[in-house]
Amino acid sequence: MLSAIIKWAIARRWLVILGTIILTIWIFRTIIQMPLDVFPSFAPPQVEIQTEAPGLAPEELESLVTLPIESAINGTPGVTAVRSSSAAGISVVKVIFNWDTDIYQARQLVTERLQQSFSKLPSGVETPQISPTSSPIGTVLQYAFTSQSTPLMEVRRIVDWQVTNRLLAVPGVSQVVAYGGDVRQYQVLVDPEKLKAFNVTLEEVEQAASAANVNAPGGYLITPDREKLIRGIGRIESIEELQQSVITARNGTPVNLSDIADVQIGAAIKRGDGSFNTQKAIVIMINKQPQTDTPTVTRLIENAMLEIQGGLPKDIKVTPTFRQENYIDSSITNVREALIEGSIIVALILIPFLMNWRNLVICLTALPLSLLLGVLLLNWLGQGLNTMTLGGLAVAIGSAVDDAIVDAENVYRNLRENKYSPNPRPILDVVFDGCQEVRDSVFGATIITIVVFSPVFALAGVEGSIFIPMGLGYMAAVIASSITALTVTPALCAILLPYGRLPETEPWVARFFKRLYYPLLTFSLKHAEIVLSLAIASLVAATIIFPSFGRIFLPEFQEQTLVNTLTLYPGVSLETTNAAGEALQHALKGDSRFPYVQLRSGRAPGDGDAAGVNLGHLDIELSDAAMKDREGTIEKLRQEFAKLPGVAPNIGGFISHRMDEVLSGVRSAIAVKIFGPDLEQLHTVGQQVNDVMKTVNGIVDLQLEPQIPIEQIQIKFNRPAASRYGLTIGKLSEIIETALNGRVVSQILEKQQTFDLAVWLKPDARQNLDTIRNLLIDTHSGKKIPLAQVATIENGTGPNTINRENVSRLIVVSANANGRDLRSIVNEIRDKVNQQVHPPSGYYIQYAGQFEAEERATQNIFISSAIAFVAITVIMYLSVKSIPSTAMIMINLPLALVGGVFSVALTGGVISIASLVGFITLFGVATRNGLLLVDNYNTKFAVGLPLKDVLIKGSMERLNAILMTAFTSALGLAPLVIESGPGKEILQPLSIVVLGGLFTSTALTLIVLPSLYVKFGKFLIP
Repeated sequence: MLSAIIKWAIARRWLVILGTIILTIWIFRTIIQMPLDVFPSFAPPQVEIQTEAPGLAPEELESLVTLPIESAINGTPGVTAVRSSSAAGISVVKVIFNWDTDIYQARQLVTERLQQSFSKLPSGVETPQISPTSSPIGTVLQYAFTSQSTPLMEVRRIVDWQVTNRLLAVPGVSQVVAYGGDVRQYQVLVDPEKLKAFNVTLEEVEQAASAANVNAPGGYLITPDREKLIRGIGRIESIEELQQSVITARNGTPVNLSDIADVQIGAAIKRGDGSFNTQKAIVIMINKQPQTDTPTVTRLIENAMLEIQGGLPKDIKVTPTFRQENYIDSSITNVREALIEGSIIVALILIPFLMNWRNLVICLTALPLSLLLGVLLLNWLGQGLNTMTLGGLAVAIGSAVDDAIVDAENVYRNLRENKYSPNPRPILDVVFDGCQEVRDSVFGATIITIVVFSPVFALAGVEGSIFIPMGLGYMAAVIASSITALTVTPALCAILLPYGRLPETEPWVARFFKRLYYPLLTFSLKHAEIVLSLAIASLVAATIIFPSFGRIFLPEFQEQTLVNTLTLYPGVSLETTNAAGEALQHALKGDSRFPYVQLRSGRAPGDGDAAGVNLGHLDIELSDAAMKDREGTIEKLRQEFAKLPGVAPNIGGFISHRMDEVLSGVRSAIAVKIFGPDLEQLHTVGQQVNDVMKTVNGIVDLQLEPQIPIEQIQIKFNRPAASRYGLTIGKLSEIIETALNGRVVSQILEKQQTFDLAVWLKPDARQNLDTIRNLLIDTHSGKKIPLAQVATIENGTGPNTINRENVSRLIVVSANANGRDLRSIVNEIRDKVNQQVHPPSGYYIQYAGQFEAEERATQNIFISSAIAFVAITVIMYLSVKSIPSTAMIMINLPLALVGGVFSVALTGGVISIASLVGFITLFGVATRNGLLLVDNYNTKFAVGLPLKDVLIKGSMERLNAILMTAFTSALGLAPLVIESGPGKEILQPLSIVVLGGLFTSTALTLIVLPSLYVKFGKFLIP
C-alpha cells in the first residue's frame, strides 16, 4: 500500500503540490480559531458547595451543616475525594470527581444529592450554593479600584452593581469576587438604654423595621371595558421614612424607630478587605468558565472595563493587578520563538550537508508542512494551543524533517549514480526506487517512535494532563512527517531533483565527515573489544550516577506574579491582618523590583477559601529586572516576611500554588496530613511533626495549620429558667442573633439596586458584656426580663476552623523546598517522623504533594517503558526479519541514554518528570538511527557482500542521513536549552536530556554497532 501511495504521488505530483497549498491555507485559518492557553487543564472536575450560616461557630457548622452535606455527597458515582472546611459562619465542601467525568454531569449529580441534605439543615442556615463553574487557574484578571475623594462605600456600590453586572454579561466569565470597601446597608442600631426607657423589646423593633418596608398587591379594579392594577405602596424610599416608622404607641404618642435607635446608612460587618500599594482599595477577581479561551475572555473583559471606566467618577482609578494572559503571552512567545529558531538551525545544518538548493527546498518544505499538519491533527484530537502542545512540536523539529532528509538524500544519491551509470534507467523509476528503498525502514522507525513515546500516555493525574498533550503534539508531528514523506516529498523529488545538476561527488561537508568517520570506523572494526569495553564502562558509570540524582516533580514556573499568603495567629482581628499586610507593602514600596503589592485579607462573598480574618493574600508583581534574579528577589521577600512577628508566610506563583492545591488540597509543595477524631490531639501530633520538620535542611515556608482553640464569648441558656417564663431556646437564640450578629429583616430598593435592612445593637453595646446581660426580652405574660435571668454569659474557647477529608478530621503541616531536591527532603521527613512521632491509636499520617505525583509518575513511566521495550523488540524484528540484528539494536539502545545521564549530571543533577520524558524521546531517536543502519546492513548482506564491506559501505552510506537527523534533532532543541523563561520551564530539562543524549547516541550507534557486528558477526549475518 505504501508503494502504491508513493507511485500515485509521483504520477500526480502537481496535483499533490496544489492540494498541499490549499491544505496549508486551510490550516492557517484553523490555527487562528484554536483556543490558546498557558497549560492544558490539569485539574479533575470539581464541584464546590458553599453554605453561609452567619454567626455559627465552626464546631456547630461541622455537625449541623458540613456533615449532612458530606453524607449526602459520599457515594456519588465518580467521586474520588471530598474535602471540607468549617469556619465561623461558612462551610465549604469540595467534591473531586474522576478525570473522565463531564463537569456539567458532575454538577448535576451533586445538585441531586444535595437536595437530600436540605431537610437536615437547621433554620437560619442559608441554602447551600454550588459555586459557578471555574477551574483552578480560572482567575484571568484582577483589578484594584482606588479613589481620592469618592467614599469607599460608594466605590463598592459601583463595583457591586455596575462593574460586576457588566462583567458577568461578558461571554466566558463565570464569577466576579470583590474584596474590600464598605458594603452599603440600611441599619437600625438599637440603643439598649432607650429600649428600657420606652419599654420596647428588640423583637418589636425587628418586627417594626420589617413591616415598614412592604408593598401590598391589591389585585385589579375591573370595569366593563378596562382593568387597572391596584398596588399598596409601602416600600421605603429614603432614610427619613425609615426613621419615622412606628414601633408602638405609648399613651397615644407613637414610638418611632428613631426614638430608640440610630437609623442610618452604614457599612455592613466586614470579613474581608483590600488595599493596593498601602492605599485602601476594592479588589475584584474575575474567573472564567472552563473550556473557554483565556486570551479571548481577557480581551472581552478589558473592552468591557474600558466602557465601564468611561462612566466612573473621575477620581476613581482602576489598576489591573493580575493578568494571566501576560504569562500566556510570554510563554507562547518563548516557545514559538524556540520553534522558529530551531527551524532556522535545522535549515542551517542542512545547507552544508546538501549544498543543493533543490534538495534543500524538499527538506525545508517538509519541516513547516509537518508541523502545520501536526497542529491540524491536534485540532482534530480536541487539543488547543498551549506551551505543552507547542512544546511537543518543538521537541519534534528534528523528527519532523528526518523522513524527508532520508528520502531526498537517498533519491539524490540514486539519481547521481544513475546518471553516471553505463545503463541509466528512467528518471521517475529511479525516484520511485529511491523512496521505496528506505520506506520500510523509515515507516518502521515511525511506528517505533510512536511506541517508544507511549509511556507518556500512561501518566495519570496532574502529570498526565500536562504531558499527554505534549506527547500528542510530538506524535502528531511524527505522523505528519510520515504522511508528508509518503506524498509531498516524492512529488517534490520528482519535480525538482531530476532536472538539476547532479555532481559526481558529494558536498564537501559530507566528504569531510566521511573522512573523519572512516578512521574511527576502521578502528572500531579492528579493535572491537576496546570499543565495546569503553561503551560498557560508560553505561556502568551512567547506571551508578543515575540513582544519585535528586528528584522533583516539575521545575519551578517562572511566573512574574506571586500570590503569597500570610497567616496570623487565629483570633486576631481583620484590622491586625490589614496592618501586617500594609507593613509589608510599606517595606516593599520603595523597591523597584516590586511595582505593586496588593493585599486581599480575610474572605470575600463567593470566594472558595473558607478563610478567617487572620489570613491574607499578598499579590506581588515582579519587574523585568527582578525576573533576571527571581531567586534573589524571592529571598528578599522572605527576609521582609521574617521581620513581621507572628506571621507565617507561604510564597509562590499563582499557577504553582493552584497545582499544589490540585495535588494535595494544600497550596504548598509538601503536605503532611494527620488524620484523627480529636482536634486537640491532632494539634499535638501536628506540632510534633512541625518540630521534626524544622530540623530538615531545605525546608522553607513551614507552617502548622492554625486549627487551635480561640477565645469565645459563650451565652449558655438556662433551660429551667427559660421554661418558667415560657421562653423557648429558639426564641432566645433569635434575639441573640439580632442583637449581636445583626439580622437582615428586609431589602430596600434604590434605583433597581437592593440593599439590606439590618437590625442590631449599637456597636458600643455589642462590645459590652453588661449591656448584653441586661438586654430586655419579652415573656408570654408581657413582662420584660433581662437576658441574664435566663442565660449565663462567660468567656470560653472553641476551634477557629475544622478541616476534613474523606470523612475524617485532619490537620496539615505544609512547607516548600528551597536549595534542595524535593524527594530527598520528603524522604528525610518520613524517616525522622517515623522515628520520633508516634500517633496514638486511631490517628495516622499521610504524605502528599508534588513528590507523591513524582513517585507515581516515575513508577508509571518505568513500568510502561518496560512494556514498550518488549513491543519495540517485536516491531524491530518484523522490520529487520532477524533475531540477532534485532538483539544488536536493542542492546545498543541503553547506551544511547548515557549522554542524557551525563547532561543531567552537568546541569545540576536533578531529574524531573520532564527529564524522564526526555529520556523517552531520546530512546525513540536512537532506535530510529539504529534501525536505519541495521536495515542498510541487511540490504548489503542480501546481495552477498562480505561482512567488512557491508559494515564499511553500509555505515558510510547512512552516515550523512544519520548525522543530519541527529544534528537536526539535537541542535533544533538548542534554543530551549540555552534560553530560559516562562513557557520553557518544563521543556528545558527535557531538551537538555535529548541534546546531550543524541551526541553520545549517534557516536555509539555509528561506532559501537559495527563493533558488535565484528564481534558477533557469525550470528548476525542473515
